[in-house]
Amino acid sequence: MDRGGPEVKGAKEPRLRVSVTTLGCRSNQYDSAAMEELAAAGGFETVAFPAPADAYVINTCTVTARTDAQSRNLVRRARRLNPEAVVIVTGCYAQVSPGEAAAIEGVDYVLGNAEKARIVEYISRGRRSGAETAVSGNGRATFPAMRARSAGGRARANLKIQDGCDRRCSYCIIPAARGPSRSMAIEEALAEMEALAEAGFAEVVLTGIHLGAYGRDLSPRRSLAELLERVEASNLRIRVRLSSIDPDEVDERMIELLSGASRVCNHLHLPLQSGDDSVLRRMNRPYDRRLFARLVERLAGAVDGVAIGADVMAGFPGEGEREFANTVELIEELPLAYLHVFPFSRRKGTAAAAMAEQVDSAIIKERAARLRELDGEKRRAFCSRFVGREAAVLIEGKGNGAVLRGRSRNYLPVALSGPDDLMGREASVRLSGFDGSVMRGELAG
Repeated sequence: MDRGGPEVKGAKEPRLRVSVTTLGCRSNQYDSAAMEELAAAGGFETVAFPAPADAYVINTCTVTARTDAQSRNLVRRARRLNPEAVVIVTGCYAQVSPGEAAAIEGVDYVLGNAEKARIVEYISRGRRSGAETAVSGNGRATFPAMRARSAGGRARANLKIQDGCDRRCSYCIIPAARGPSRSMAIEEALAEMEALAEAGFAEVVLTGIHLGAYGRDLSPRRSLAELLERVEASNLRIRVRLSSIDPDEVDERMIELLSGASRVCNHLHLPLQSGDDSVLRRMNRPYDRRLFARLVERLAGAVDGVAIGADVMAGFPGEGEREFANTVELIEELPLAYLHVFPFSRRKGTAAAAMAEQVDSAIIKERAARLRELDGEKRRAFCSRFVGREAAVLIEGKGNGAVLRGRSRNYLPVALSGPDDLMGREASVRLSGFDGSVMRGELAG
């Protein structure tokens, strides 16, 4: 039953406006871009949140309790922005907790991840007197059909080549939200990269929920290393970056490829989570500190200038002072470029939520703060190594004072002066200094 608001039935003059906003990972960002393209193809005008809109699509995240709360707050904010708008909640929070999402006042539709491809249909249905829920199961064996190709003035694109996860880390709810691992075919992935290059992107970030599992579900079985070898052997006019890959899935084949790569960036993000073996076992992570350390040292010796980042979690159940000290010690010893620090979040439905020896929230906060200090130390040490060297920097936009900003192939943040026509292009830059947060540089030659 309609609540008296305007019905959204498709493209009319003036065009109805749709705003898609996103929480969470690069895979979610890719899904949002694909939904925006579907809306545009359906005749709607897409606008950036929080611009006034006739329909708001909130693409949610559920990786932590905090992102659940952020998801709910965004829904309420959208309703306040336009009390007559259609409000749609989708993404991982909607998939895992559809009842909670539907209970938020003012929600019209709660859609699971598979239903994102039908976003235009649900926008066009208009408002409802109560939330309608459409959340299908996660047993899908095929890769999602949605694609995102529009450049939108940006230099870097995400390309989701894998979805879902077959691992069962004890702290993680995401397999329940994304389902089993499934992959885009290699030929299609290469075609998508070519299309993104034609659309004006200079870099593509290959992303997935469990990127290292890429290709295992295909017939015949394929691998991420094989895809990267095809990239290197191609004529693609775009550089390629990996989003994140588990340390036990970086093998000698991939290291050898990275050591001589011209298109694949010398940057890897490796989830460590803990530097203590007993904690890693409780997390159900398939590696130990020795494997992680040997991999980082092997990469640092084989791949010139490689940037190696790591995820690390503070306060997992059973992490005492000794276990935390082991994590700090390992990070201090290794040539890491940066850390992404996550306080442990107790997620209902995970094995870790029921574990004994839950760590006090104040201690978790203290440990996360110490790890963030260590992150700052690692960033400063890594960036300082490259002062005086030249780097290929992709110019992505402008910062304060009309200064150009970009990223090198090994993910150094760089600021420099130069003409606007460099934006979206790769430039050779001499790195002249580091100010504590960003590299300073000048155009070389």
